[in-house]
Amino acid sequence: MKLLKIGFFLGLLTLMLSAQTIDLGTHVFYNEEGAINLAVDANMAVRILDSPYVPFVLYMGADPSVIANINRNDVTLVHDGRSYQMVDIKVLRKEYNHESRDYRMYSRFSKDNLALSRMRYYRFQMRYDFFPPRASNIRVTDEASVSETIGFRTFAYFKNPGFKDGDTVIINVVDKKDSEIWGASAVVLKQVK
Repeated sequence: MKLLKIGFFLGLLTLMLSAQTIDLGTHVFYNEEGAINLAVDANMAVRILDSPYVPFVLYMGADPSVIANINRNDVTLVHDGRSYQMVDIKVLRKEYNHESRDYRMYSRFSKDNLALSRMRYYRFQMRYDFFPPRASNIRVTDEASVSETIGFRTFAYFKNPGFKDGDTVIINVVDKKDSEIWGASAVVLKQVK
């Protein structure tokens, strides 16, 4: 019974966030409903939807007067009523080993759609990432801080739970000390062929 209630709640959450998330076009989704503003770029994900590990690029910032500290374990993906944490970086590097390719490919995509959202006001920290490529000057971090002017951009890899073309997933981020400080965005996985 408890699992049924949790499943119902996650389904309801998906519907509510889908209505509040703005599709900025070219697989970029934005939601500023919580105190953490979140844009999710799914350009990589929709191109390798059948991969065992699927990358999303997250852009995070905070509302005025909010400082949020997000631990990598507090970034989750909800798919079909189940919640998944990001994969451990050591596991990803051992079993996937395509982070450098993903970074190079992502650098070719236009990020102009982010200018249509509040993300254009943040200065993004580019020296740290939850999943940096191996041979780069970007350092791995387990925690990100965001405020009303400082944002954080990171790759977020999730083990593929069986994504299908047209699935809607929710990406959630929560402050490590205060669960009232959160952000979430619905993402529609429309595969590029």
